[in-house]
Amino acid sequence: MQDAYDIVVVGGGHAGAEAAWAAANLGATCALVTMDPTRIGAMSCNPAIGGLAKGQIVREIDALGGLMGLATDATGIQFRMLNASKGSAVWGPRAQCDKYQYAREVQRLLRTRPGLTILGGTVERILVEQERVTGVVLAIGATGGGEPTEIRQIKCSAVVLTTGTFMRALMHTGESKTVGGRVNEASAEGISGGLRELGLDLGRLKTGTPPRLAAETIDFAGLELQPGDVDPTPFSDLSPEAMPEGRFPHQPQRPCHLTHTNAAIHDCIRANLDRAPMYNGQIQTAGPRYCPSIEDKVVRFADRSSHHVYLEPESLETNEIYCNGVSTSLPADVQDVIIRGMAGCEKAKILRYGYAVEYDMVWPHQIDATCMVKSVEGLFLAGQINGTSGYEEAAGQGLVAGLNAVRLMRGQSPVRLRRDQAYIGVMLD
Repeated sequence: MQDAYDIVVVGGGHAGAEAAWAAANLGATCALVTMDPTRIGAMSCNPAIGGLAKGQIVREIDALGGLMGLATDATGIQFRMLNASKGSAVWGPRAQCDKYQYAREVQRLLRTRPGLTILGGTVERILVEQERVTGVVLAIGATGGGEPTEIRQIKCSAVVLTTGTFMRALMHTGESKTVGGRVNEASAEGISGGLRELGLDLGRLKTGTPPRLAAETIDFAGLELQPGDVDPTPFSDLSPEAMPEGRFPHQPQRPCHLTHTNAAIHDCIRANLDRAPMYNGQIQTAGPRYCPSIEDKVVRFADRSSHHVYLEPESLETNEIYCNGVSTSLPADVQDVIIRGMAGCEKAKILRYGYAVEYDMVWPHQIDATCMVKSVEGLFLAGQINGTSGYEEAAGQGLVAGLNAVRLMRGQSPVRLRRDQAYIGVMLD
């Protein structure tokens, strides 16, 4: 292992992958530090890329040389242009991906960059001298919550923090609490204290995810089919040429299906709100954006007797079905009633129950539109650490942060995308 890199990127999510990709493509030496290298590019929640506004961000990432569009086109199992019946200004490209192939493709792309080194471990502290980043304290091998095998100091010119939902992360399913940022994954405990030592103001947010079902236990026959486009559009302008024989799409295509909740399900949810962490005081934080849980929908829209739920395949390799529309942290027994009360799901087997995650973040008034912290030169933040949500938003920030980290190192002026230039510019402004 080297004792010095130009850039250190912390976190292997979508923001971290784009930051490391950008830095390496610009010729910088870059270390990507993540607790579990096999989880780089993991789709923690919805196995889809794009959608309204978010699809435009992916196109912008592609125009700037990012990897998200390439990985999506290589692994998409359904492509659909939302709002296609309206004007092109509001079209929203969206792709359902094979989430396991997507992560492998992101990892494959990153391995093609000769200046990029991937390290398994955690960054415990950021080293700063005279309000400028000089390096990090690295705990090597600190994966899965285990003890590190080595503590090392690494010199660098800039650090890009992309910690996602892992800073002091706590998962909730009903009354049950488990430390971790994703199922079967650890929490990053040390970095929050290090950021406070640098004088940063931290907050706490929450996000949620729905149950996953076994496909063979669902009766799809009576459900409304949600197919993809007959002539799909790729996200990346490079993808058709990159595919074998110019073929697109590359993967077999799969439909989604539409079901819905009903009045009986809503009654069950209301009767168990005292067991819902968001309503009984167990979780007191808010979400980064309006992405309501099913219990929140039932309370806020009391006049509605049903809500749409999209059953989406997660992979060609497994039987997992994602229940888009019923994000929840209610207890397992209540989730059983919710799922089996929906049409087509009467005999459904739940492979994994929904849960909520609480995590630390940095209030974003402390960064500027370059993603750099105003008070510490060379410290960049990207993704959910800034209070945003979604793979696409994280990737857009990661790309800008990686680009500007390299430009700072080289003494070049930073890049700031304006509001009239890009959706990414609007987001960062």
